[in-house]
Amino acid sequence: MAQDIHQIVTDKIIATMEAGEHGNWTCPWHRTGGGLPRNALTGKAYRGINTLSLWVGAQASGYTDDRWATYKQWNKLGAQVRKGERSTLVVFFKEMETEGEDRKRFVARASYAFNASQVDGAPAAASLPAPSDWTLPGEFERFVSDTGASITHGGDAAFYQPSEDRIVLPKRDRFPTAQGYASTAAHELVHWSGAKGRLDRDLTGRFKTSAYAAEELVAELGSAFLMAEHGLEAEPHPTHASYLASWLKLLRSDPKAIFTAASAASRAAGYLTSLKAEMA
Repeated sequence: MAQDIHQIVTDKIIATMEAGEHGNWTCPWHRTGGGLPRNALTGKAYRGINTLSLWVGAQASGYTDDRWATYKQWNKLGAQVRKGERSTLVVFFKEMETEGEDRKRFVARASYAFNASQVDGAPAAASLPAPSDWTLPGEFERFVSDTGASITHGGDAAFYQPSEDRIVLPKRDRFPTAQGYASTAAHELVHWSGAKGRLDRDLTGRFKTSAYAAEELVAELGSAFLMAEHGLEAEPHPTHASYLASWLKLLRSDPKAIFTAASAASRAAGYLTSLKAEMA
């Protein structure tokens, strides 16, 4: 059953990526508005693979509300899922007891969520500014500054340089939008977070020769998570098109790869946000 869950979620994400393989990029984490999917009852943001799964569901059905909950949870809120509405898969991991083993073992289990757009009687959602009115807020500027990362502006390429432990970004006027600059900065900050002495993220053991492509996927997802936390539009990194084929190859060959990448991306986003909190 666990394998089925991994395959179901991975297949849906692959489908969205394949749509961008021969034309416009349509991955669900490159959004034009909204934030992280949140549980309508608890208020907590979904993390890791569930963020992606719910973004995929929202994109497929055109939902603009970020609130999700199970059938029973909506009932607790006094709302009713409309008849005939289809749920979106979310995954939780249940700890299993194993005899004779010291380490904990977790097994994936399925749960099913409905968007606020699928229910009657949902509490009113908080209003969001129109995307055209969004600008790069001072909060994001402070977040970047509080990480303590060394950032140099100049040239035409964006990259993290491990040998000097610095991020290089083109000047802001080289980006068509403020959100494009912010998404790229967040992407490189995720790379920066994985260096030794920080998260020590080494994907070679898990992904072998595909580790480089996997790291780029982690950075792209982590950037999307950070942008959502700040209420900003997420735009693809300038190099995303060159990695699309390698990401598809990775996901097609390994149904659990997107789970690993999303988990690492969530951890990176949380780490970077914690640096902001420490400096507050």
